[in-house]
Parts: sequence; C-alpha cells; structure tokens
Amino acid sequence: MDVKPVRRYSRKKKIYLGIILVCFASVFIRIGLVQYDRSREIISYYSEWQKSGKPVEVRVIEAADVPVYDQFTVRAVDGRIARGFVTGEVKEALRAGQEIYGEDKSIPLAVLKSVGKDLNMDTGMFPVEIEFEKPREPGGVFVVFAHTVTINKALVVPNEVLDISSGGYFIWKDDAGFAKKYKVGIGSRNGYGAVVTEGLRPGDRVIFSGQSMLEDNDRLLVVNAAAIDKAGKAR
Repeated sequence: MDVKPVRRYSRKKKIYLGIILVCFASVFIRIGLVQYDRSREIISYYSEWQKSGKPVEVRVIEAADVPVYDQFTVRAVDGRIARGFVTGEVKEALRAGQEIYGEDKSIPLAVLKSVGKDLNMDTGMFPVEIEFEKPREPGGVFVVFAHTVTINKALVVPNEVLDISSGGYFIWKDDAGFAKKYKVGIGSRNGYGAVVTEGLRPGDRVIFSGQSMLEDNDRLLVVNAAAIDKAGKAR
C-alpha cells in the first residue's frame, strides 16, 4: 500500500500564511464597516438644531473692578536701568515710584524712577526711566506695563464675543432659551477684551462660543449652563 508523505510546513511558511489570512480578514472587516456606515441614516445638523437648539456656551456677566494697564517699550542701558518713551496721555497717568509689570501682571518686575516733563523732539513723546529688580543685558528691549486706572463695577467681555458689523458692536444673549442680538456701546478696548458701557447689564447671559451662524430667535441648547449659572437656573 502506498503511503502519501505528510506535507509539513516550516515555521516561516506558517507565519507568512497567518499574515495573509489576517490581511484578507481585515479587508472584509473594512468592507463591512463601510457598508454599515453607508446604511446609517444621515443626520442633518441643521434639523437637529431646529429640534434641540444650537449648542452654545453661555456665561453670566457680573460687574467687577477692572484694573487698566498702559504698556510702553524700554531699552536696558546699564545694569538695572532701562529707558523708553510714552505718550502725553500715559505720562499724565504715571507717577515716580509706582510698580512696573511684565506680561504677567501678578508680580512687579521694576519701579518707575522718573517721567520726563519735556517732550523729546525726535520721538514726539516723553522720556521715562525704570529700574528693574534684577540686572538686564544692555541693549535688551522690553515691553512693560503700568497700572494707570481702575474701572469700578465694569462689565467686561472678551473680544471674541463681539460681533462687529455695520460700524457697530453687537453681542449675542441667551434670552429665555432663544438667541437675541443686541447693539452695545464700548468704553475702552485692548487686545484682550472690551468694557461695555451700554446694552449690557449685570446678570445678562452672554453667548461666549457657538454664536456663528446664529440668527435672531434661534433656539439654543446651552451646554454648560449648570456649571456657570450660580443661580441654578440651568435649562
């Protein structure tokens, strides 16, 4: 009787065969996932917004005392001494001996030594001199800040909240669950935010994000009301 030889596969061939089988399986799995995604119902975000409201972030605006800083540039000249120039308006708000800050306004880094009374003819500005707490490399240029005034009980919003159109400033509010656009008056503004003098009251619920594509009377879905509404009026 003839006995057929048993075919034995080497370990390397078995590994290659396993890799090929895994590749084929992954292809079929991928095809199945694509077919499943195609069979799913397409959700219209617009229709969802119509039913549930457009997702927005809302914050309750409260009045607070806001310090105002004026910035100017100085150049280190010798050791801890640095000199620069300021406008006439800033000059009137400065006083010798006051603290000077860097970008982080929590800790002072220098003291204002003097403010010149005479206009510099080359720059059209007034000279100032400050003294750093630590020596600086001569020739180094630094942008510094001086606290010049505090606005009491101000209503402040970040610049990103402002909608600028038709030569005016507007903000979006959450008015009982619906979007409302209001014109506001701006008292002062810098690179971070603006002080609102008209059109905003303490306790108003201002839309901080999600206001793009909003229209008046759009239904809102406030996603963070429970976290920011201290009065517990979250919807």
